[in-house]
Amino acid sequence: MIKLKLAELLARRRLSIVELSDRTGISVRDLEVLRDQKALALRLKTIDCLCRCLNCQPSDLIEYVEDAD
Repeated sequence: MIKLKLAELLARRRLSIVELSDRTGISVRDLEVLRDQKALALRLKTIDCLCRCLNCQPSDLIEYVEDAD
């Protein structure tokens, strides 16, 4: 399973979804979908935008976690 670590990054940087939206131009709703692990797909352009804004690598944002099954 792919896990998005947006919530952890935002918490570490003390940044809100609204602030991130203002900085990136990505809608609050789309960021909430990513934060809440509801996304079915993620564009490379979005990953690039988030990494630029959060000054991180894609691996800081995305993690592969094996299913418990």
